[in-house]
Amino acid sequence: MNTIQANTFNEIQKLLTKKVTKLFLLSAMLVPVLTKLLVNHLFLTDWMALPTENINFTLLDLFITILIPLFIFIAATDLFTGEGERGTLFQVRPISRIELFLSKVIAISVLSLFILLLEWLAVMISSAVFDKTFDIAAIPSSLGAFIVSWFPIIVLTVFAIMLALFVHSSVLAISGMIVLYLIMMFVPYVLPGSLYLLPSAYLDWYMQWLSDVSFRWIIRTVTYLCSSFSLFFSIGYYMFNRKEA
Repeated sequence: MNTIQANTFNEIQKLLTKKVTKLFLLSAMLVPVLTKLLVNHLFLTDWMALPTENINFTLLDLFITILIPLFIFIAATDLFTGEGERGTLFQVRPISRIELFLSKVIAISVLSLFILLLEWLAVMISSAVFDKTFDIAAIPSSLGAFIVSWFPIIVLTVFAIMLALFVHSSVLAISGMIVLYLIMMFVPYVLPGSLYLLPSAYLDWYMQWLSDVSFRWIIRTVTYLCSSFSLFFSIGYYMFNRKEA
């Protein structure tokens, strides 16, 4: 466990040195603040008519459906396809392949959670400053919605890693992930029956938690997410384990 923790910290450090990671972290802080400024001071009447909580959830949708998936695709490509191209994927180190694979998965997942929490903090602070209708009682439900959103993001993470291990070109990996993700987002409009078979379908599942949640729905959804995670993780590790040092 100490080996996984140490290597996870190392993988997180590698990602944090990337300019693109810093850009996503900066976006998590600035986008909510700039949005609140636009809504409250530039007379955007359509948005001003919305309750504050709706605007906050719109910001959450922006991150969990666009910005964080994009970060995951870039991070997965860099830590797997990119390192494979550079010949640094399997450096000489006292760590097994499963530990190395786990640490990379955890690193991307942790940074995704950090971006989510950073966005939530920026949303709450900007709401308290700019929104006259800000209700401190809404903080727990808002935080819960952001944290719950992390679980389908973990599934998307192992899905992206699995895809990254199928190709040997970083350009092909990142472009392929984006195209496939866009297809998954638009396929349900053509084939509605396929909606709940796609990993992208559960990114907004926090909405269900804000209403009356049925126990049956919770069990079914959690089972699907866990099954998807197990499938993508297993295939990803199989591909990772087959790679030559």
